[in-house]
Amino acid sequence: MKTRDRILQVALALFNEEGEAPQSAVDIANALDMSPGNLYYHFKGKDAIIRALFDDFEHEMRIILRGSRGKITSIEDNWIYNYIILEEIYDFRFFYRNLGELLARYPDLAVRFRALLAEKRQTITSLLKGLDQRGVLFLGPRMGDVITDQILSALTFWLNLDVIEGSKVTPSTLIHKTVFQIMALVAPHMGKDGFAIMQSMIAYYDSKIGA
Repeated sequence: MKTRDRILQVALALFNEEGEAPQSAVDIANALDMSPGNLYYHFKGKDAIIRALFDDFEHEMRIILRGSRGKITSIEDNWIYNYIILEEIYDFRFFYRNLGELLARYPDLAVRFRALLAEKRQTITSLLKGLDQRGVLFLGPRMGDVITDQILSALTFWLNLDVIEGSKVTPSTLIHKTVFQIMALVAPHMGKDGFAIMQSMIAYYDSKIGA
């Protein structure tokens, strides 16, 4: 592994596990068993590392968002797709766990994060509209807008709630729990088959969390 990639990998793990704000470039260098001078050769301090990590996250998230177009045709597809989005967010969770404070310190990243949020909104809107057109969901434009807002909020703040509650569940359980909460938002709009589909989702969720 290239030294630059190793720095990013270790910094990401450190930020995710211990929080980003308390860490310094020296802390990152120590975690790598590397001199601060060697780290500085590759990144001019912690700010540069954070921006490089956001580059990676933004790139990967846009691939996921754009890869959904025309491919989500069922409730089952939607569950899997939400899981993929949340899994990607969890991999870079330090951004989301202290989102307001971090974006206040990095106004340039705040602009890019809002653009990414707008693309998430567009993707959710398109996905729900496609399911509505296929008769999988029965929403209409007004409810579609409301549920889009709710899903976008869940995707953005689920990790904040986890921090506040201090839950100790596994990452997989946390992600499945959040997916289930998102899917419950559309359950009332599944039509005559909604109850049976919801029961299947409950059984699937229980199997994943070991209930």
